[in-house]
Amino acid sequence: MNRWLIVIFASLAGLIGFANPVQAAAPERVLLVYDSENIQADGQYQIDSLSRILASLHIVVQRENMSAYRSGTLTDQRFSGVITMVNWHQSRLTNAQFLRDRTAFTGKKLHIGQNLTAAEQAALGAGQILTHQQYTLQDTASGARQLLPFMSDQWSLFPAIGERIGTLQQQGTDRQYAFGTIRGNQAYLPTYSASGLTNVLSTRLLAQFFAGRAAEQNPVLVLTGVTPVSNLPLLRRTTAFLRQQGIPFTVSATMTALNPELPEHSAYLRALAQVQLDGGVISWQVPEVYDPTAQTAAILRQQFNAQLGEAIKEMVYPVGISAPGYWQFDRIFRQSLTPADQTVLLPDPRNYDLRRYAPTTTAAPLPQAFAALAWAEENTMTGVEALRFAAPTALTIALPTTTKNFQALRRQVRRWPQQTWRALGEDPVARQLQGARHTVAIAAGQYTVDGQEAVLGQRAVPHAQAKRAATAASQVNAFTRWQGTVLLIFIIIALAILTAFLLYGRRIYRNQFRRKGPKP
Repeated sequence: MNRWLIVIFASLAGLIGFANPVQAAAPERVLLVYDSENIQADGQYQIDSLSRILASLHIVVQRENMSAYRSGTLTDQRFSGVITMVNWHQSRLTNAQFLRDRTAFTGKKLHIGQNLTAAEQAALGAGQILTHQQYTLQDTASGARQLLPFMSDQWSLFPAIGERIGTLQQQGTDRQYAFGTIRGNQAYLPTYSASGLTNVLSTRLLAQFFAGRAAEQNPVLVLTGVTPVSNLPLLRRTTAFLRQQGIPFTVSATMTALNPELPEHSAYLRALAQVQLDGGVISWQVPEVYDPTAQTAAILRQQFNAQLGEAIKEMVYPVGISAPGYWQFDRIFRQSLTPADQTVLLPDPRNYDLRRYAPTTTAAPLPQAFAALAWAEENTMTGVEALRFAAPTALTIALPTTTKNFQALRRQVRRWPQQTWRALGEDPVARQLQGARHTVAIAAGQYTVDGQEAVLGQRAVPHAQAKRAATAASQVNAFTRWQGTVLLIFIIIALAILTAFLLYGRRIYRNQFRRKGPKP
């Protein structure tokens, strides 16, 4: 009897275990507190770069301005780590509530920049405060070196011992200091940059300190600035050159669904189809939105569905989305990132104001994100033949607009002859993009549309035919059409009046020459 009871209890336990599978570990949550955006020194782009790297590491980041910090935010919301970013050290902005919560916080703490508190210095160990120096940043793992600009401010530096990321060689001496320092649950970076060896080593520290891994990987090459008005012959020359060099690449392309009957529309999509034949993967570039409204999300969704439907008809299969980093921090824009498993997070643009309709301080995690930075800005490094990063990274290069630009692209490629690249299309894990009642996916080089294999150069036959979404007209376009109609009516009425006056005047003029009396 006891044996049967044991069997029954064991079966019930197995059923309970089957009904409640082990859940995947939740992503890390980090609070990023910065003292100022420091717009005068472009400090907002440093915050953007750091946020995109954290997103690529699948870390949920919440950004807070130090002056807006409220007591208990850090200790009550179950953050696993906190980053203090001093973006404008001359201001010496502080918040007593934040400092108190940070001291009581038992999770991981990273300080970036100057103005270390006494408690932070004590936790990091004995160090020195140096000023008016110049350093060469070195990475012993790869042999990379970079001469940093002359530093006239005070830096707190620590000995190059223990767990460290990179070293700083003081110019004219043999003194070395740690660039990135890790002491238990405390970490420190004396400075941060969105490019160069500083960025490479900062990314490594973030991955090691918060994500618990620092395995380096090859970057993705992304060709940006591809639009319907691009120089299509240069686009074909560029992708053919990359194919000849054996370089896999991704093209961040602006799509279109307007005027599909025009030959320019078909020519552009044919050029993108040729990009795929050259080994390129297409990523849908989100449009520039200057003045978002409550209808922006619906308009973007309609445009995306219409553009994806037109692309599939011409054998163009986007499998990812490219968007500026600030789209993560707006609830309206963020909806446009959900159709894709793969997102390239581009730097925030500088050619227009970043207006948000529904801003949020928290960026939700994306299935797979790549933090993008300009490839040419990595030329400041020496002693390294190939770039590798501790987080998914995309190196961008703009589509040439002239023959001179094309030659510059060729020189950039040949400057790094040993560089190896990650081929997104060859990943064994399927990545897909959903929209316009279709699902476009790629895995191990094979495209599928709605589950059916799609051969490049041949039209796919999807199960569900997408209905062409009505083009959403903006208020400006509607006003322009109304203004044109009113102007046309006004011109017609004016012409009718002028014609009447002309006929009446002609009659009066003729009457002046008529004899009014009887003929003699």
